[in-house]
Amino acid sequence: MTVDLKTTRGTPIVWSDSGADLVMTLNNLAAGVARIGAQKDLGVGATDETFTVRLTVQFETAPVIGETVDVYVSTSDGTEEDGQEGVADANLGTVESLKNMILVRSLVVTSTDLDHDMTVSGVARITTRYFSPVVYNNTADNLKATANVSEITFTPVIPQSADEV
Repeated sequence: MTVDLKTTRGTPIVWSDSGADLVMTLNNLAAGVARIGAQKDLGVGATDETFTVRLTVQFETAPVIGETVDVYVSTSDGTEEDGQEGVADANLGTVESLKNMILVRSLVVTSTDLDHDMTVSGVARITTRYFSPVVYNNTADNLKATANVSEITFTPVIPQSADEV
């Protein structure tokens, strides 16, 4: 007997400058700067563990092909956070703290076009109640200086068993 496993997707959790579920100011994120978003509380009891992560950015000036914008996750037990960079939307005190966070994926710049969405997705496994996204602009150019052009979304991926095959 085998079981056909299916996947459903939960409600996306969006971080952006304003008007989203949580705040993460990516508007004009400077070159060489990392930013942490407001912390998400998944609640008590059973929670989702696997998330599809999608980052979309634009640049203010023509970016350099091959440079990256890196996506991390800082998890927390409610008392201590990975990297000890806090739980609110803010620039990281030091990019060295990224070494103590979970790397999800790097968006590699493939175009020098402005007003062009660049998007990358990855998968994050989050086994704690609390987490924050972290974006490191590891390029020589600022992100677009327009609110809500750049954003990051975490969508729960929920396994389900289906009929026996």
